[in-house]
Amino acid sequence: MRSPDLLIVSGADSGYFPLLRDLVLSIEVLQADAPIGILDVGLLPDQRKWLAQRVRHLVTPGWDIVFPGQAQTPEARKAQFARPFLPRHFPGYETYLWIDADAWVQDWRVIRLYVEAARDGKLAIVPEIDRAYKRHYKRPKLFGLTLTWKNYREAFGWRVADRLGRNPMVNCGVFALRGDAPHWHIWGRIIVQAAQRTRFFFVEQTALNYAIFAEHLPVDFLPAYCNWMPGDAAPAFDALRGLFVEPFSPHEVIGIMHLAGREQKTHVFQLNRLDGGYVETSLRYSDSRAICHSIDARSRTAAGAGLAPG
Repeated sequence: MRSPDLLIVSGADSGYFPLLRDLVLSIEVLQADAPIGILDVGLLPDQRKWLAQRVRHLVTPGWDIVFPGQAQTPEARKAQFARPFLPRHFPGYETYLWIDADAWVQDWRVIRLYVEAARDGKLAIVPEIDRAYKRHYKRPKLFGLTLTWKNYREAFGWRVADRLGRNPMVNCGVFALRGDAPHWHIWGRIIVQAAQRTRFFFVEQTALNYAIFAEHLPVDFLPAYCNWMPGDAAPAFDALRGLFVEPFSPHEVIGIMHLAGREQKTHVFQLNRLDGGYVETSLRYSDSRAICHSIDARSRTAAGAGLAPG
């Protein structure tokens, strides 16, 4: 998507920079001229220098809202609280596509899907549900006290938790939204309200979920391969193409791999290969390039010779 009306946005501090670098490189390989904006919430000078050569905007945000205990809150949290205010930090774009620093892009087709889904003013976003996700096959929590329910209770109290806690959590780690959509203002208002009560890790996501389900903002839910959570389901590997795909048929190519959670960033996954056997690899972009390229080359050679890939 080469339109200058789209800005891809992310943010990180120095500790998350290796992941952010992977995200930027994954975009650069697929679409070299894609405009990118970065929220600098604690990057080092050499990291800023690397980004300055590759992204269009590098912004150091302040605190977009006022809340109790702000002085003691880590600077990196600014990237979370800034999300409802992206048009303020990067004015002038028609559509904003946020991608968390711990995610990376494998298939540019999903970028087009996000932009198209957001074109008429809807929020394009992915709920944390899929037929492969292990969370759906676990024993129900006692009294239905899921993490989603607890998040609503923490941010808005018991009544809201009982009313909305059974809805699927919608993940704000990747989303697209037009700059003139009403969602920004409403999300901002709700996060201000929630932040007076709590500043827990999922506060901005819970505020957005409240806006979707309680204030009935227009939304277009995209499939899980547009924001895949390998902690819930390890992908499969298509060795012929050197791509990570859904574990079940029809094995759609995973468009955005989201390494949400501490373990997923360091874990070595054992992935089933579509042609049989398995491969072991990290799912970080930089760590998986050599395996993807080498297996892809071997598989293509074997296919051309009429052999089964080994």
